[in-house]
Amino acid sequence: MALPPTALLQSRLSQGLTLGGFVGFQLLDALTTHLGLATEHPELNRMMAPIIASQGELSAYAVKGTAVAVLLAFLMLASRRIPRVWYVYQLAAGLTALAVVSNVVQLLYSTATT
Repeated sequence: MALPPTALLQSRLSQGLTLGGFVGFQLLDALTTHLGLATEHPELNRMMAPIIASQGELSAYAVKGTAVAVLLAFLMLASRRIPRVWYVYQLAAGLTALAVVSNVVQLLYSTATT
């Protein structure tokens, strides 16, 4: 059963907003992490902290970028067969948004106490 043109457009718009939000929150997470590390805050992500401590910040961003690219490739390939995969994008964007909020709160709290 084919979707009517307006439903298809709405679906594509929703998918575009979801994908844009996911990528945007990933970029904001990298920015707020960089700002936090520049002001000597500890890395809260337990998977990234050892990489940053041993290999440096750029290596951690390379690992994260690779992981995000693999996830995007997998989800894009799966989205043709499994339309509900867009819920995974929404969940991932929401989790990244929480990380951004946590970073911003930490940055604001440290500037308020100094």
